[in-house]
Amino acid sequence: MTEALAALLLVLGAAIALVAAIGVARLPDAFLRMHAATKAGVVGAGLMLLGAGLAFNSGEAWLRVGLIVLFLLVTVPISSHALGRAAYIGGAPLWPGSGEDALADVLPRHAIDHPSARVNPAEEGPAMLASAVATARARRILVALAQGDASEAALLAAIDAAAEQSSEITLLSLLCAPSLSRTGPVPLGGAHYARRLVEKRMATAREGTAALAGRLQAACEARALAFSVRHEEGDALQLLERAAAHHDLTLLPRAAWFDQALVLPAGMAEARARGIAVSGLLIIGADFKAPRELHLLHEGDAASGEALKRLLAAGTFTECPLTITALDVPGAAATLADAVALAASHGRRARAGHALLHPDHPVPQAAFGGATLAVIPARSASGSGAWRSLREGSQSVLLT
Repeated sequence: MTEALAALLLVLGAAIALVAAIGVARLPDAFLRMHAATKAGVVGAGLMLLGAGLAFNSGEAWLRVGLIVLFLLVTVPISSHALGRAAYIGGAPLWPGSGEDALADVLPRHAIDHPSARVNPAEEGPAMLASAVATARARRILVALAQGDASEAALLAAIDAAAEQSSEITLLSLLCAPSLSRTGPVPLGGAHYARRLVEKRMATAREGTAALAGRLQAACEARALAFSVRHEEGDALQLLERAAAHHDLTLLPRAAWFDQALVLPAGMAEARARGIAVSGLLIIGADFKAPRELHLLHEGDAASGEALKRLLAAGTFTECPLTITALDVPGAAATLADAVALAASHGRRARAGHALLHPDHPVPQAAFGGATLAVIPARSASGSGAWRSLREGSQSVLLT
């Protein structure tokens, strides 16, 4: 009897798994296929596991079966929800027979992946392509709440320039624990006072970042922008890089860091900001204004080519014309022409810079400042003097 029941469970489980496999292959959209893969798949696997438990019929076998079934029941609903959310936000098309889109006003949705948003430039022309790119862009903005000279004003100016009503803003409150915990040499018997000093610093920094977060929240509410708030403590550089990787644009004041202006010596905040190599990071200068033009420094290498592709795909400041200036290296003219053509094929108003720049000379500040936002690769293979002068200067810089 036990063997017959085990065989029946194994056959039923295999049949349901077969139905799930057919559903994954034949159902019309990602969301229905996800239901087939998760719901029926878990039932099928669970029945086969129960059949295996009956077949072996030992304590060890039932313990393993129970743990595996519990693992499936705990993890599969969470993973399927995450996959469904990612598919929806990423623009996976819905089956027309689905009827109502209940998440239309709940989650942001990238139209760029919809078949209707794929525009043929030869048929529709550059103007239609530019419109499609502008409406398809994702806009998840990470606001790094660092305190320093004029940092709050710089963040507000950048939010006004970059955010839209459909933007999803994350106010990231960070405390740089290694910086705040540094006390220097401690005399014998002074460990207790050193700990008290660190605790006082952390408390003061938390109060400062909470106050800054409150003011930024009020500013977002006044602008009717959707936002959320996160607070993390640890290695600020690692935490910022990890969070920035999941956003389209990250805002960071140039002369500020996450010790909340308590312990860093002069110039250290700028030095730490120069150590960040994250695509989509906007390092905001004190005199930041809404850009009227983007100016990309192309170094003629693969890193610059990939940086240009990321800039075009991200949809950052799409309404701004794009100037591309190349360094005076072998093959620069052909590389520059290809870069301008690539930008134009994405619907961007693009042109070549007036003159090639010397790789080891600082760039002319007038060409990359004011209402012109400098754009440079987040990672550069050459590390040219022109590239470093933009990272180390006082103007705003967008890494891509």
